[in-house]
Amino acid sequence: MVIITAAIALSAVKDLFSSNSNNNNPNNPNTLNTNVAETPIKKDDPNAVPYVSVSDCNACPAPCADQDHPHYPSYLKMDHETPLLNSMKTYTRHVLISTGQDDWAAHIDDDKDSLAPYLQKAITEGQERLKEANGGQDLPRIVLTNSSRPSESWGEPGWQVVILPDQIVVNNVTAEKCDDFFEAFLKPSVGYFADHSQSNSSDLAVEKDQGARRISSNCNATVQKGAMSITAIQSSTQTIVTTTTTTSASSTTTATANTATVSAANESSQKPDSHDHHRHHQNHQHNGSFDDTIDQTRKVTAGKTTFIAHRWKPKAAIMICSHRKRDKRCGVTAAILKKEFIQILRSKDLFGYGDCEDDVEIWLISHIGGHKFAGNVIVHRSEGMAVWYGRVDPCHAQAIVDVTVEKGQVIQELHRGSMLGSFDHSRKIAW
Repeated sequence: MVIITAAIALSAVKDLFSSNSNNNNPNNPNTLNTNVAETPIKKDDPNAVPYVSVSDCNACPAPCADQDHPHYPSYLKMDHETPLLNSMKTYTRHVLISTGQDDWAAHIDDDKDSLAPYLQKAITEGQERLKEANGGQDLPRIVLTNSSRPSESWGEPGWQVVILPDQIVVNNVTAEKCDDFFEAFLKPSVGYFADHSQSNSSDLAVEKDQGARRISSNCNATVQKGAMSITAIQSSTQTIVTTTTTTSASSTTTATANTATVSAANESSQKPDSHDHHRHHQNHQHNGSFDDTIDQTRKVTAGKTTFIAHRWKPKAAIMICSHRKRDKRCGVTAAILKKEFIQILRSKDLFGYGDCEDDVEIWLISHIGGHKFAGNVIVHRSEGMAVWYGRVDPCHAQAIVDVTVEKGQVIQELHRGSMLGSFDHSRKIAW
């Protein structure tokens, strides 16, 4: 009797788990349009994924009517069977080279006329050095892609490079500077710059006074309110210099330093000369700050190179794989998705070019893996969340903007994975 009872109980448990597995499988086509409630988030688990279902997002039924949204050409052969979740490798940073183009050589690290092969080599070798120093333990990868983001002119040769989730834009990176670039920006842990910018330790005490920053430490710096406030931070490998424009009354505070030499970096930029760009910034009602005090520029020195960097300010970036020379599916789907996303962002007055904190930029990017899952989309939010989506159709664009861009939630059926730390809300990443 005991054996029979135990067998029945075991069978019931198996049925329960089997039922739950089938009902919650995001890749089960039978669950795509069911009303799945939001997955509860454990307050003590900062990495819990805030899932919602497609059906909770006012998304179209599958398939939606032709007149509602554009559709991909039928000749594109997509994979609708392989599970999406965990179809991307974990990573800790995304480095994007601003090329102003939407397609590149099939393998970007083979294009010797671009920055990609030299930066990829520096990243690979730098990671190997860190691995050796870490006792041979593997490190999370760093993703490198080209992007359509235009590179602003700073009067010197080189490419502009964006580092996420650190929210850093580095100017004039050349092949010769790639090793120093790794040491300056990719060797430090994620959040290093944010932590050191706002440090209240004995090494660097920073006070705020009417929007200006004063230094009270053993630094050799002059801080002038009303013109430019300057913060110098010295680490074992680099010197970081912050300049912040302020508008308060003029006065001067002087502090003494042992090692750091501080100078102000003047920030200038060229914005895309387009009608849409000007329309956006004439009519946009900013909920966030457009204050120059947040538009920080820094000089960061590593090795023999001094880099000029500033903070990436927008609310979010929607990245779409458009690498047609690598795989036609991504090239075709990206053009359709970009048009759909732009239309939706414009309707919400969010589409922009990175001038303010309310902007949502759209970047076309090179190969990220999983062409068979096209359209491939990454949504990066300014607090450091990066979500990878696959099998994105134009009818999903509205839901992605509403749910992920604006609310930071993740559509379960499309989710391929996320950047490490995406849902750890306790960390600081932006300087």
